[in-house]
Amino acid sequence: MKAGVTMSFTVRKSKSRCSGISPIQVLLTKNGVRVSFSTGHAVKPSEWDSKNQRVKGKNNAYIEINNFLNSVRARLYQLEKDLSDRGIGVTPQTLRDAYLGKLDCLKDWTLMKVIDVHLEDLKGKIGQSIAASTVWEYELCGRLIGLFIKSRYGREDMSIKEVNIDFISGFHSWLLRERKMKQNTATKHLKFLQKVMNIAVMNGYIPYSVLGMYKVVREPVNMEYLNEVELQKIIDFESPLEHLVRTRDMFLFGCFTGLSYIDIKTLSREHFETDDEGRRWIKKCREKTGVLSRIPVLPIAQSILDKYKGGKVLLPLQDNADVNRNLKDIAVLCGIDKRICFHASRHTFATTVTLANDIPLEVVSQMMGHTNTRMTCHYAKVVDRSISRQMDSLISRYETASCSLG
Repeated sequence: MKAGVTMSFTVRKSKSRCSGISPIQVLLTKNGVRVSFSTGHAVKPSEWDSKNQRVKGKNNAYIEINNFLNSVRARLYQLEKDLSDRGIGVTPQTLRDAYLGKLDCLKDWTLMKVIDVHLEDLKGKIGQSIAASTVWEYELCGRLIGLFIKSRYGREDMSIKEVNIDFISGFHSWLLRERKMKQNTATKHLKFLQKVMNIAVMNGYIPYSVLGMYKVVREPVNMEYLNEVELQKIIDFESPLEHLVRTRDMFLFGCFTGLSYIDIKTLSREHFETDDEGRRWIKKCREKTGVLSRIPVLPIAQSILDKYKGGKVLLPLQDNADVNRNLKDIAVLCGIDKRICFHASRHTFATTVTLANDIPLEVVSQMMGHTNTRMTCHYAKVVDRSISRQMDSLISRYETASCSLG
């Protein structure tokens, strides 16, 4: 046998049964290491040809056993090649385990099985290195992949080896057309699939992932935020409707802390500290990434905290859908021609409240709880574009004035 592993069949006389027959075993040897396992067949020692490693005689039962031994030998040769192709060291133990189906990397893993195992692993890390909301999003991705398999192939699952460019392209089109998703939302689900395929590669289930050859272009995101004038309109907004006032307050708290909806929802008194100079800070790990945010409590944020002090919860944040619906009404009443959702408060903190007021990029990144400054740089570019538009308008105005002077 190649790679230094020798194989032979032998009859174990020491394990003879009462009927006088002994099991036929496979013996694998390399560098003095020897392992054996049963073929499931047995013969009388007198009927075994040890030289040719076959059963003597030509009756149908013996011919069937010899044919089976030939198939075992062929299977072992193929498994040895598969192990070698995957870069796995071929030893008597690994070859035996591969034949007996005990080697995970050679099991025919299904796509949904790999997804399920990955999700179970993530669930065990909730609250440590991953947020429950992120796991929920991944579970949604898994369900969508399952629905696509059923829709296109009429079955519940498929071998992960079947995932090819046609599958990926079909899944992408299905998300866009059947599920009516935007390009960037579909891209998020494709990235999850890519992560699953990479796990399969690392575990040796497949030699490589075809997703690396499938290119998806993200569409530019129009990041909505409030400029200084619009933010002041929200601050000045008054209404006899309590639910709109409460939504305004929660939105402004986000604008002046940079906390996301879920981070405000889970905010508690334990997340506040006061330093030696009497300045109050919010110190909280982001629910989404687990990264620590360290944010000074600005006067407007403090006044909102004081306003709702003594309530059952720290801040009475309504359901996200209700908040976003109320924000649309507030924007109309304030004369703000933008589609505002609660997350715009976080964008406003990064742009209008901090970067536009010369707070260093690195400091903003830390307050936002970003894992690196790359995302914060995106906000900085938004501020630069806004300044450029304002300067263009200013230049145009003064060009008109200079013409009148001429």
